[in-house]
Amino acid sequence: MGTLGEAKILGGVGSILMLIPAINIVGFILVLVATNNISDIIGDRSVFDNMLYAVITGIVGTIAGIAVFLSGLFIGIFTFGGGALLGFAGLAIVWICFVISSLFIRRAYGTMATRLDSGSFGTAGTLYFVGALLTIVLVGLIVLAIAFIFQIVAFFSIKESIQPIGAQPPAASSGAPTAGVKFCSYCGTQTTSSAAFCPKCGAKLPA
Repeated sequence: MGTLGEAKILGGVGSILMLIPAINIVGFILVLVATNNISDIIGDRSVFDNMLYAVITGIVGTIAGIAVFLSGLFIGIFTFGGGALLGFAGLAIVWICFVISSLFIRRAYGTMATRLDSGSFGTAGTLYFVGALLTIVLVGLIVLAIAFIFQIVAFFSIKESIQPIGAQPPAASSGAPTAGVKFCSYCGTQTTSSAAFCPKCGAKLPA
């Protein structure tokens, strides 16, 4: 299992590389590795799963949409515009899959925002979704550019103090655990012994 420090670097560098057309695939891979590490650390596989679904949906949608679009162009050559409908259908497929992909990203970043206490991830996820919706009128490209900036900032601002699952909680200030309290195994936050969930990160606490 990787560390948050590794996820911070991989995710940040990967996010920057995603902006470079010639090597953006490398960026996607690095971000996936980073989210996989984060999923392991916080004990929530939905983060990586949602990001993986986002990438798959985007790739499949783009390939299918382009194939339909090119088919429309090919048919249009011989039918004098008869393939226009297919052309628009291809663009619609790309857009719809892009929106669905952004929903998965929003879910992944929403969870990361809560568990890592980083509002930048939540903002990035929301901007990706809004940007994907608005790409149909091109304004979304500007929103997506801002989303990338928030994503880069979010990864590079990850705090490295969160404890992995199974780590021993910090001792109380007196040097021994205080009666009637327990500690969250994810972030180390002290809470009452009757609490079912951590008041800081929301993790389920042991009985």
